Amino acid sequence: MNEVLFFKTFVLVGGMLVITSIAARVNKAYETTQESILTIGGTFLTLFIVWNQADVFPNNLYALAAFSFCIGWSMGPTITMFGESFKFRKYRQKLGLKSKTVQMKKSFWGGDENKKTVYFYVDSPEKTYEADSQEMIQVHKRFKQEVLTQDHDRYSQKWQNNVFFALVATTLSVFMTAGIVYFSETDFGFLGSFLFFFILAFVILRLFKAYVIKDSSFSMIQTIGGIVLFTFYLIYDFNRLEKAMARGDESWGTAVDLAVNIYLDIINLFLLILEALSESN
Repeated sequence: MNEVLFFKTFVLVGGMLVITSIAARVNKAYETTQESILTIGGTFLTLFIVWNQADVFPNNLYALAAFSFCIGWSMGPTITMFGESFKFRKYRQKLGLKSKTVQMKKSFWGGDENKKTVYFYVDSPEKTYEADSQEMIQVHKRFKQEVLTQDHDRYSQKWQNNVFFALVATTLSVFMTAGIVYFSETDFGFLGSFLFFFILAFVILRLFKAYVIKDSSFSMIQTIGGIVLFTFYLIYDFNRLEKAMARGDESWGTAVDLAVNIYLDIINLFLLILEALSESN
């Protein structure tokens, strides 16, 4: 086996994860909408440069560093959003304020046309409040004053424990999938075509979650499905690495291609595990 490709690939992955971690720690929230747009645009631009310069050393390293930085810059606000969602749920539990999904009306074919989340107090479940009601606006206002504006709020340690658990779970998943590929004689290349269609379905479901279906159960099922999907992607990409090493491939282009794919598998897996923890009880 060719260990040069293995070394290149994982040095690149490790370096990208370090840069991403630093950027995520620095930027915990977008200051403006323009900043978020520029970050998204920068991510796609730097990824294009990565593919274009994959074989050109050291340009490929500079491009990978810029791409990793953009990913990290966008990850910070995402993690903050998950954290605030988690803390707000804990805050609602303290108030005895629960939520449920209600169906507003049926479509012509009998399917669900419109669902939304409403809130109610445990001691008076017959009275519900919509997300934009005056009651919920006041709850959010008190939440910001009592929790978000505090340097060390009562839920921070619990959220940090969740982040740590997501890191450990992701790390274990990486070693587990690498071990499966290393010790198995199965060629997992057959997963490629299946995973392509599953990733398309996953993207569509994410769009439905964001704009159409607000049901919490659907959200959790979709998140767990994403965790399974990217776990299989890790197996598939480690299998690609193993086969490239067996061919004696030492090229920068192959190392960059594999590093970017493994890196994105890890990032997506971590965020989905964190999202599942933020949504669960």
